[in-house]
Amino acid sequence: MRSLLLSTALVFSSVAIINTVAPAAAYAEPAAAEHTFIKKKKSIKGSYTIVERDGATYIKFSEDFKAKKGPDLKVFLSPKTIADVNGKTAVNGSINIGELTSFKGGQEYMVPADINLADYKSVLVHCEEYAVLWGGADL
Repeated sequence: MRSLLLSTALVFSSVAIINTVAPAAAYAEPAAAEHTFIKKKKSIKGSYTIVERDGATYIKFSEDFKAKKGPDLKVFLSPKTIADVNGKTAVNGSINIGELTSFKGGQEYMVPADINLADYKSVLVHCEEYAVLWGGADL
């Protein structure tokens, strides 16, 4: 009888341990896809990710983002891929989501709530005044 009680206690304690241990990956948040900027006319480096926070969507440039200085640089969402757009066509059908806040380093741009990212194919850094496309990356 004592052996049976001991065996039962070991089984229950093993079950309890098994039920309380879960792989760390089960709780890890999925990594956001990183999109690398491609130079079109001027120097641009780094990447961006799409971040969801407090019910809003942001385009978040990486800490290693760097763009050649220039006037009137803005960030656009474009319905065209980066391969299909140039300085003259960059604003056609595009949505301006903000002026470039810095030529280097991490920064974020809020996507307007009424914009569906599925309707756009790329993020652009573009000089609107002179129609010069620095570059961008596909969504």
